Amino acid sequence: MLKLSANVSLLFSELPFLERFQAASAAGFYAVEAMYPYEFSAQDIAREMRASDLQLSVINLPPGDSARAEKGLAALGGRERDFEQSLEKGLEYASALECQRVHLLTGNLPAGVALHEIRPTLIRNIERALRYFEPHGIVVLLEPLSRQMLPHYSLTRVEQAVALIDDIGSPDLRLQLDLYHTQMEQGNLAALIERYQAYIDYIQIAGVPGRHEPTVGEINYAYLLKMLEDRQFIGWVGCEYVPQGDTRQGLQWARDWGLLPQERVA
Repeated sequence: MLKLSANVSLLFSELPFLERFQAASAAGFYAVEAMYPYEFSAQDIAREMRASDLQLSVINLPPGDSARAEKGLAALGGRERDFEQSLEKGLEYASALECQRVHLLTGNLPAGVALHEIRPTLIRNIERALRYFEPHGIVVLLEPLSRQMLPHYSLTRVEQAVALIDDIGSPDLRLQLDLYHTQMEQGNLAALIERYQAYIDYIQIAGVPGRHEPTVGEINYAYLLKMLEDRQFIGWVGCEYVPQGDTRQGLQWARDWGLLPQERVA
């Protein structure tokens, strides 16, 4: 059976953040993911996770200056110290929360600059991140993001991420495949899963358009998730969507498809 993880940055938003862990556990999840947990102390999050008997499946590394709409620093030359600080903060949280995966946002391209021009900088910074996290057994993930949501993002296609993984050659550098972003950017989801499954460590799902429940929109998730199960995908499947209404009621799709119990068994 596939393993679902609840994105507590988006799910259960009717509750304060630190109360969402217990709600996720009560809904039947055994793991959660968080986009940017850094406004809360790692100790408070760890306490809630222990109380809820949850594990943290992935976090994003700090993205840089949110006031400047930065989405990562790895593609930016001259920001080495800021990038180093983001790695330090990410390692602090990942270690405290026993999280074995971090998503490294590669960042927006500088104005007028193409990916191939900043690729050496990107590779150096990814390798620097690996040196931080590899000794702790933490996998670094690269995720292509759609230009419809982030018009200037540096990594937008699956093939670009795979090429970086191949060139760097570390077993601890893997692909996070967000099917919502990938559908908007290039489609062909089933073929991409088949072609690149050996690279995929983590899957995320949401309906297109709207980023709601996976039963809403143009993606046939019943087919894709059955395909992943048949292909014995063992990674987490992150529910990274915005519920249309009450989160727990909206999770009926996962119960109907046999991916969540009606009630979590302690």
